[in-house]
Amino acid sequence: MLLQPVRFCSSLCILSCLLGAAPKTDALTAIVLSSRPDMVSGNDALIEIKTTAAQKLQVKVNGRDVSQVFHADAIRGSMIGLVGGLRAGANTVTVKAGSATTKLQLVNHPIAGPIVSGDHLKPYFCNTEESGLGKSLDADCSAATKVEYFYRSNETASGSFKPLADPKGARPADLVQTTTTEGKTIPYIVRVESGTINRAIYHIAILDEAGWNHRIVYSFGGGCGTSYTQGKSPATTVLFDPALSRGFAHITSTQNVMQQHCNDNLSGEAVMMIKEHFIKTYGVPAWTMGFGGSGGSIQQLLIAQNFPGLLDGLLPSLTFPDSTSIRPDVSDCRLLNKFFATDPTTWTKDKQTAAAGYSAGTCSAWDRSFADTIVAANVKGCGIAPELVYDPVKNPKGVRCTTWDTNVATYGRDPVTGFARQAMDNIGVQYALKALNNGQITKREFIDLNRGVGGYDRDGVRRDERASADLEALKMAYVAGRINSAAGGLPSIPMLHYRSYNDALGDIHDHVRDFVVRERLRRATGGYDHQIIWVYPNGNRQIAGKVTGLAIDTMSQWLDSHVKPAAAVDGCWTVDGTRIDEPATLDGPGKCNQLYPSHSTPRLTAGAPLTDDIMKCQLKPIDAKDYTVKFTDAELHQLRQVFPAGVCDYSKPGVMQLPLAGTYLVLPLSEPPAATH
Repeated sequence: MLLQPVRFCSSLCILSCLLGAAPKTDALTAIVLSSRPDMVSGNDALIEIKTTAAQKLQVKVNGRDVSQVFHADAIRGSMIGLVGGLRAGANTVTVKAGSATTKLQLVNHPIAGPIVSGDHLKPYFCNTEESGLGKSLDADCSAATKVEYFYRSNETASGSFKPLADPKGARPADLVQTTTTEGKTIPYIVRVESGTINRAIYHIAILDEAGWNHRIVYSFGGGCGTSYTQGKSPATTVLFDPALSRGFAHITSTQNVMQQHCNDNLSGEAVMMIKEHFIKTYGVPAWTMGFGGSGGSIQQLLIAQNFPGLLDGLLPSLTFPDSTSIRPDVSDCRLLNKFFATDPTTWTKDKQTAAAGYSAGTCSAWDRSFADTIVAANVKGCGIAPELVYDPVKNPKGVRCTTWDTNVATYGRDPVTGFARQAMDNIGVQYALKALNNGQITKREFIDLNRGVGGYDRDGVRRDERASADLEALKMAYVAGRINSAAGGLPSIPMLHYRSYNDALGDIHDHVRDFVVRERLRRATGGYDHQIIWVYPNGNRQIAGKVTGLAIDTMSQWLDSHVKPAAAVDGCWTVDGTRIDEPATLDGPGKCNQLYPSHSTPRLTAGAPLTDDIMKCQLKPIDAKDYTVKFTDAELHQLRQVFPAGVCDYSKPGVMQLPLAGTYLVLPLSEPPAATH
């Protein structure tokens, strides 16, 4: 075990202090440093005791004396001890010092989980052998912990890592040195610990020879998919030079890759448990920085919202606010593309772009990449045998490989189909409303589009009727935190969004999402001073590397000083690498917007607010005053036939758009808030 003297207390520790048992006297306190007291895992907990009593300290867990595990920590001025042998469920820690006594109530959970994420996903196939950890030890895909060493070589211009059989032996001739943020220059040798926690394969990389700077970079992988497998992850996955060269510990896990399991709640649980293990093994970090793009940004934002204290600062790149509220903009692309294909002469590329809002090619990219996994049964990529996959005709009892179904603990099951409840809805959505009002399409094209766009059935198959959401699913998406509402811990956490500009490529990672997050923050708190937006040109690796390093260093300064650094201001980089500092706006003036203009989405062009978080809109009657064009009585009659129940009233909250029910929620929620709207 590599437990070091604890030097820092992160916000996780502070949260634990707040949630732990209150001391009976001011002379004696006891807190859990490694986790919340009610969410301990792995049969042990790192406990800190502070006392002013001169008498000998006595600590018991469930009546068993464990006083001997505690040692003095001169830096913290306290007693620290890793208390093991916890039993499953409730445990009582009793502390005595002189006449003072206090207690801690701990709840211990299995190292394989779950704690908050609900029942484990089944079936579930192990990948420990493919990841270099040997054959799995049980049905939870557990594996023995393994330690390996690597070193940074100078043999290539960019450097590379090589295996190191004996870190205490002769040093390789091509070994380089690195200088940490603390000013230590040491051999660039990395210790990698690999194992399994919460059924995930995790890796912890840390500089050997006491090079750790007592800070963590936790990386999150992208995508948004469904797999009934553990995921493959060799030890080399964690060898990330921008973090390790600076002295940061670097952590990855297969449950923090959204393409593996598009389930942010499960991702947060994995961070909670893996970070707990890290603290018990290496010590409490000063802070933990999130890092990752696309689906990695989703995890950072939602973990900050729903699990405050696990992450202290965010570096989301290629940002999306969450995976749930962007689904309408994704699934709409398939509907729109199918309609456009019925009359390509009328629906030119320019008109398609105006109607969809995205830059040219983006809607098709969404359709190719994610429409199946977000909307319908996906027979590819499940990680299981094809004969086990759901098919509405051939195998109706099979595994349905949809991202929605992997979140069944949040949404519950449809009593008719047995699958997770669905929140897809486009009732009342006036597609291409802004294109009509801007004169980019005609009245006839607007009516025809909205008459013919259709929707999806429960199996994700396009139909002529629009889709109507399950109201319970809608409610749970909001109250359980699957939608980023800028609530929980998000309003106070520093975040620096940085991205290459991909809009012009027809890439799904569009710039407008940065402003969607900003608008949600503004609505929730009235400001967004802690959110920074940077943009740089696509395709320039030198600039990309420079901006990434600057982002890590800027966030490090911010977290160390608790003061926003001078570099933490909105800006962009030109193709020659010149930085321009100016406030980032969606469509305002400025050089950055000239270089990197933002586009829109299908729901925004239909009139939705920039927050883009209304899954199902409230309805209102058609009003001729909402259009810049003049409809005839006959045309208004046609519109009322297209929208018999009315059109979206985006001046009102969405149906079931309720506040977040709380943080560290244990799913399924036993008593969700009552439905409204």
